[in-house]
Amino acid sequence: DLISTISAGMIHKVKAKTGKPVFYFPNWTDTQLFYPIKERGTLKQQFGFLATDILLLYSGAIGEKQGLEILVPTAIRFTPFNNVKFIICGEGPYKHALQHLVKKEDLANIFFMDLQPAEKLNEFLNMADVHLVIQKMQAGDLVLPSKLANILSVGGLAIVTANQNTSLYDIIHNNTIGIAAIPENAASLIACISDAITNDHTAIKENARRYAGAYLSKEIVLSQYLSCIQ
Repeated sequence: DLISTISAGMIHKVKAKTGKPVFYFPNWTDTQLFYPIKERGTLKQQFGFLATDILLLYSGAIGEKQGLEILVPTAIRFTPFNNVKFIICGEGPYKHALQHLVKKEDLANIFFMDLQPAEKLNEFLNMADVHLVIQKMQAGDLVLPSKLANILSVGGLAIVTANQNTSLYDIIHNNTIGIAAIPENAASLIACISDAITNDHTAIKENARRYAGAYLSKEIVLSQYLSCIQ
């Protein structure tokens, strides 16, 4: 009776295959649970870092599709800056291989952390100065990372790997809610990180929070769903 999916790219492909209407039903976030916290320095200390550290966080699945090996040459580039630290939080089949790459390069600026309990997740996300939403090139038009919704809800500054003319890129670029980097391109990621930690991106963070409230909040998404099926 009704087909739904989570991105414009998916809608286009499903319509072409089925010839039926397709409803946009995105991953939502709870904007009451995930909200901005101003005292980031205190949060960093709670999680074992210095208040003066600049923290770049990847939090999510650690698999082949993410292409997280790109963080190794990226972290090498930032080794002269002792306060710039990369955090990889999560589990997945690629985690051990990634840890081996980090150990092989003897990198002291990449930290692995376990999944955080739900009651600490808002504080954990707010701790980060920059959020890394990384995936390989072929994923951008069909897969919208569910982690992005919570990042936007806390008003996080996200660097998102997405090619132009993909659903993910269009959302980021057209709404000015993040910084788009070229997938599987270390030079692009390094440039975006340098921009993120050097320049003032308050406007992007405010846009992110507004976008989450207007389009991705649980209440908004479910009310649209109910209107559709009724």
